[in-house]
Amino acid sequence: MNKKKYLIFILIWIIPISTRAEQWTLDKCIEHALKHNKTIRTYNENITSDSARIIQAKSVFYPDLSGSAGANTSASGTPFSQSNSNPSGNVSFRLSSGVILFDGGKNMTRLSIAEKNLEQDKTILKREIRDIISLVARSYISVLYATETLNNAKESVALSQKQLEYQQALSEVGKSTQLALSRSNAQLSRNKYSQTSAQNAFDAAILQIKNLLELDWNTNFEVSDNLRWENRLFSDVGFNIIHPDNIQNIDFNDVAYLSEDSVFEYYSKNFVSEIYSAQLAVEIAQMSLEIAKFGKMPSFSVNGNISTNARSGSENSANEQLREQLSSSIGLSLNVPIVDNRATKSSIIIAQSNLNKAKISLETARQNIRSQIAQIVADVNSSSSRFASAKEQFLAETENMRTIEEMYGMGNITAIDYASQQNAFLSAQSELTQAKYSLMLSQKLLEIYLTYN
Repeated sequence: MNKKKYLIFILIWIIPISTRAEQWTLDKCIEHALKHNKTIRTYNENITSDSARIIQAKSVFYPDLSGSAGANTSASGTPFSQSNSNPSGNVSFRLSSGVILFDGGKNMTRLSIAEKNLEQDKTILKREIRDIISLVARSYISVLYATETLNNAKESVALSQKQLEYQQALSEVGKSTQLALSRSNAQLSRNKYSQTSAQNAFDAAILQIKNLLELDWNTNFEVSDNLRWENRLFSDVGFNIIHPDNIQNIDFNDVAYLSEDSVFEYYSKNFVSEIYSAQLAVEIAQMSLEIAKFGKMPSFSVNGNISTNARSGSENSANEQLREQLSSSIGLSLNVPIVDNRATKSSIIIAQSNLNKAKISLETARQNIRSQIAQIVADVNSSSSRFASAKEQFLAETENMRTIEEMYGMGNITAIDYASQQNAFLSAQSELTQAKYSLMLSQKLLEIYLTYN
């Protein structure tokens, strides 16, 4: 009996632990997204193909070798003739080899293009990784913001509910007016509406990050309030997020130092994926133009072959015939384009146009990077000052709220004045929450740009 009780006790503790949702940190979300993202997987396959194309482009510099063998039989007369001769057979063997000695530089340029394509795809992959990390960080911080907003809304509802119950108790003894009771009830209704909106925003944020991480949606789940708010941990079954207390942010204490020029200078001295990729595109377009011009150049190649054969009915054996009939040849081939119906000229025009467009794209990339950095730096600076102001306002409204609560408890102010101050406090709390996560997001995005460029 004691063993059964002990087993039941163990199961009671093991089952909740085994069904507890997996915890997700920001680093884990990023790792999961990079592992399962289809764009990343596609670019990895592109890199594999590019590597194979380089090997393919190098192969033309070496002689090729091919072999062939044939056999046939023949007989004179027709199938219906009375005087057919005995059929005779013949076998032949041939080895051929050739190599291009000069093509004006086409194959060498094609090899360079293949190498540039590989380098470009690796660069684009780095940019995609940075963009995905930015998306995950943005979505992750949105969940943090939505969670704290929902937490504040629940606390506001609890406070309003307590205030309404207090007014109802005063009303029963004739110490509260109907207006004060109505205002308390209206305040509770407004806060409940805010809580509903916050809950919807939280659910939308969870939905967004689940879609981004491509998580399984077949599992039904229930939200656990205790699990969500304990130890700054919030979750639903199947998906937990931990507040990133250990996020390593750049030191932004000296806001004056953070200028667009200083950040762009740092960014430009390091590897910049967008600009480097655009530069590679210009180089590839330039080499494609050279290949188009090579269409006017002659090509020179050398080829050779060895062949032998043997026939049935001969006095010599097959081995003797193969040795005696062994022959070899070597030849040189010169190909000079004379008239190609304007094909080469058209190819040059198209290649030159592609080169011009690649140069325009490079200029656009430089401008876009500068604009993006300017926007990120502006966001960091503005969110820093906003957070400082919001924090100061919140501390002031918090102190004022304590004073108002004391005065309200002593009956020195009306319920209307109390509700007005409560709304001011809630507004300051909401502004502080927005400012805090806006600063966290802008700092994190700048950190990503400076780290994953």
